[in-house]
Amino acid sequence: MTVQTSAKKRNIKPIDAKSPSVRKMDFEGLDRLSDYYIAGNSFVTHTVNAYHIIFPEGERFFIKSVKAFSDQVTDRGLQNRVKAFIGQEVQHGKEHEKALEMLEKKGYPVSRILKFYVKTAYSFFWPILEFLFGKKLKLSVTAGLEHYTATMGEISLRHNLHDQAEGEMRNLLLWHACEEIEHKSVAYDVLQTVSKSYLLRVFGFIIASFMFWGYAVIIQHLFILSDKNIGLKRYFADMKNAGPYVSLLWTDISKSFGIYFKRDFHPDQTGGYELANAALATI
Repeated sequence: MTVQTSAKKRNIKPIDAKSPSVRKMDFEGLDRLSDYYIAGNSFVTHTVNAYHIIFPEGERFFIKSVKAFSDQVTDRGLQNRVKAFIGQEVQHGKEHEKALEMLEKKGYPVSRILKFYVKTAYSFFWPILEFLFGKKLKLSVTAGLEHYTATMGEISLRHNLHDQAEGEMRNLLLWHACEEIEHKSVAYDVLQTVSKSYLLRVFGFIIASFMFWGYAVIIQHLFILSDKNIGLKRYFADMKNAGPYVSLLWTDISKSFGIYFKRDFHPDQTGGYELANAALATI
């Protein structure tokens, strides 16, 4: 497959974890992507389609979770990072919603899948968890999910996985990955301001793990089941061909899982800022 990339160049502020920037990107041409816009592989493409479903509502969840405790943040630097974090998450949601519009036009039951996700996660599971454990758990889950998204971003950049995506989708995924790395410590630092409880941190991370990966797999397969061009033969063939990508992902994800359980862990320990800065300059 020949991966087409956009020739459009943008003047983008460099990565700065101490002072993140809100970058308004406005990606265009997503409706011109092929059905399997990542390496021509339906299994990998529908994995990313699942992220397009998860991210917009997830970004709003992150914003609410952090804003609920923003009045307890007295450090001026962290206050500014919280504002940038919120601004970046708003932009991420908007761009992924454009991808959902593209998928809707291709005939996928985006509205039904999104309704299932929102009703089960945000109208059922989260009200129960918040009632039982309070808002601090939501902040802890947000910190845990930010660790995952930053780790996935670093994996993508380190192995140039984003270059397997066509056109502006390549740039959207790359930009999102870079900003996840840039602001990866914000929710964690707010959590540490509110509570230094190790139990709260790891409990939130465990819930984040079940929720994120559970929904990612379920939604991916809802897309696959709704795709009339995928029969059992193609499903297993593309799943086999996706093996190298899955192996790269899970090898490093497994390492990141263990790192988060260290008592002295902090997101800055994993670095990745120079890598993100170099990658962002290619958009």
